[in-house]
Amino acid sequence: MKVILAKKMIDGYSKELKTDIGVVIEKENIVIVEQRDKLQPLLSEPGIEIIDAGDCTVMPGLIDTHVHLSFSASTNPLNEILAEEENEVLLRMAGNAQKALSAGITTLRDCGAKGYSIIKLREAINKNIIIGPRIVCSGMPLTITGGHCHFFNLEVDSKDEVIKALRKLVKNGVDFIKIMISGGNMTPGSSSKINQYSKNIVETVTEQAHMFGKKVSAHVHSTVSINDAVSSGVDVLDHCSWMKDDNVDYDQKTVEEIVAKGIYVCPAMGKSYILPPKEAAPLPEKIQLWETFQENRFYTTKKMYNSGVKIIAGTDAGCKLTEFDELWKTLLLMHEKLDMPKEEVVKSATSLAAEAIGVGNVVGTIEKGKKADIIFVDGCPYDDLSSLKRVVKVFKNGMNVPINRGDRDGIK
Repeated sequence: MKVILAKKMIDGYSKELKTDIGVVIEKENIVIVEQRDKLQPLLSEPGIEIIDAGDCTVMPGLIDTHVHLSFSASTNPLNEILAEEENEVLLRMAGNAQKALSAGITTLRDCGAKGYSIIKLREAINKNIIIGPRIVCSGMPLTITGGHCHFFNLEVDSKDEVIKALRKLVKNGVDFIKIMISGGNMTPGSSSKINQYSKNIVETVTEQAHMFGKKVSAHVHSTVSINDAVSSGVDVLDHCSWMKDDNVDYDQKTVEEIVAKGIYVCPAMGKSYILPPKEAAPLPEKIQLWETFQENRFYTTKKMYNSGVKIIAGTDAGCKLTEFDELWKTLLLMHEKLDMPKEEVVKSATSLAAEAIGVGNVVGTIEKGKKADIIFVDGCPYDDLSSLKRVVKVFKNGMNVPINRGDRDGIK
């Protein structure tokens, strides 16, 4: 049995910073969360491992709700994924997952990977064959022939093809279904302005997935694709860019429906929204698009947040120059560009994120009955979100896992 002693603790569900708390861990689970002075009898018992967090802030492990472990985060991840076999990709995915864990990301949601490699990685981690974060994965996303992310090796066009592919994904153990309703920016020949699937197919995907107890996550950039996804009752909207041709086409009526249905939005805004467009654009021919894309995304996402939409944190890690240990940059961006209070930003990467991706009964908060996914941060995120780049200790399932802090913008 372990007891973590915390001068300062963020529990993941309340806005208050808790002080002088003891967190009792038995095997994988949190069994007691109590004021330290009430735990004195337990602390004096033989065999109790006491872990004093000192001046660090103790908080739930972070959750990145949008990553692609298959990608390299290089200047051209597309060329690499096109050239590599699934087994090669699996090795990279393991390294990327461990990089995320070292940054305090104890759970991540992979929103599209090559073949079924991500399921092999998830199972290897679950069986303790290798160390890694908790993985919630979609496997290969549903996309049209030659459509966005077709290189993940699943292309389906007709309603019958979509149903068969979805059922095969479920058979092979995916955690949720990802559908590319609109096109995307990093796939040559595709465009975020086009719609890949009809509303009828989106409705069928949602119905079939929910029948099997799987959530549906929709890649949507265009307003038409957003409207179709919301009308069909998907669970998460990824990107949600509100585009029509080259303009913003924000639909407040649909936003109100998103709020009413409790649909979550993951803007998936990572480092590519910080860098200059010439450097950040996913393809050279999309530099001009990216220049307007960046500011428009901040504007529309802020409007959604102010309307009551549940915004969750995701980086799109693996895409161009977006590393797996940089969730803290996205959280800082959410605070600075969307005017989200720091406490709400932290919640978007802990309890709200867990709830959105279907693991809210397992992780996301520090409370009795949850898995002991806990991190120590040098500083306090409620004062300074950039302190989240200084994760000094990580527990996953109650185990203190070795971390490689590397060089996160000069922090060693």
